[in-house]
Amino acid sequence: MLATTTSTAAAATTTTTTTTRRQSTTTITSDPGILCFHHCNVKVFCFVLPLTCPHCNAQLDADADADANTNAEGSANGTPNASGVGNSSPNPMTITITRLLPFRLPYPFVRATQHPCAIVLRPSTGDFLNDYSNATDLHIAVTTSGGDIVEFDRDGLQRHRRDDNPRDWWQSLLVGDVPEPWHYYWDEVLEQICGDSTRWSIARYEESSHNCYTFVLAFLQALSYAQLSDAARTKTSFCEKYIVPRTTTAGKYISLYRRLRLAGVHVQRHQPKQRLSKLDVADGKDLKVANTKAGTNGYICHGSTTYTARSHPRQTLCTIEE
Repeated sequence: MLATTTSTAAAATTTTTTTTRRQSTTTITSDPGILCFHHCNVKVFCFVLPLTCPHCNAQLDADADADANTNAEGSANGTPNASGVGNSSPNPMTITITRLLPFRLPYPFVRATQHPCAIVLRPSTGDFLNDYSNATDLHIAVTTSGGDIVEFDRDGLQRHRRDDNPRDWWQSLLVGDVPEPWHYYWDEVLEQICGDSTRWSIARYEESSHNCYTFVLAFLQALSYAQLSDAARTKTSFCEKYIVPRTTTAGKYISLYRRLRLAGVHVQRHQPKQRLSKLDVADGKDLKVANTKAGTNGYICHGSTTYTARSHPRQTLCTIEE
């Protein structure tokens, strides 16, 4: 997972502030700025870098680290410190340095209108960070080369202009896209699919069998673009290869965000990798990422449709357990 370095000052510019205990119910629709650093064999996640390690209580203040380095150099050279006394004895203050510079976790969500010629996904109601739960259905759509959003639902075929900046698509998952040389052909095929007004009419919409997912797969099959179209031959295949990996990554981020929203800091001890990885969600629920056979929990909802793979074990969508 890519990461970019940050500083204490940069961390302080996040959209919300925190104390030792973070109590906030503010709705976040943009990157909340989750930071991570390694110290004393643990990973620490937070919104604002603390002055002390929440695990071992060692001081992490940047200025103190600089003073400690200066004193250490003075001791090695036999020179006096600020008080005029040589550092022949150990400094009673214990100051440690983080093993790795703090970095900001990549934000898994995008604003759909900013990604041309793409397949985008969002919860049918609400957004991922604040509202996504085990019972939430997902809604999928297509963007044009100009950033317009084309979708099919109970209101029929709809097109949202990029300039309208529809709020429902501010926090989406980028499922797949194509390079720029394909943009013209993408728009051309999309216009052909949308031209079948009878097929995508309000009267033809059926929540369980002729829905947003049907529209997107029909478009991708007609596009004939490499692996993206190959996977779109069946609902299950596209779900396994493109939707589940994105929602799995998003699920881990959602779990961590909700924990930090309540506690402000999360300490993760290093543990051996296990087949089942589980993180408690701070609001009393669990977000689970598992490798298992498709069954009761092995599903993705689009409208009221459940798509399962019964032929072999596969990774399931992150689900929140009540």
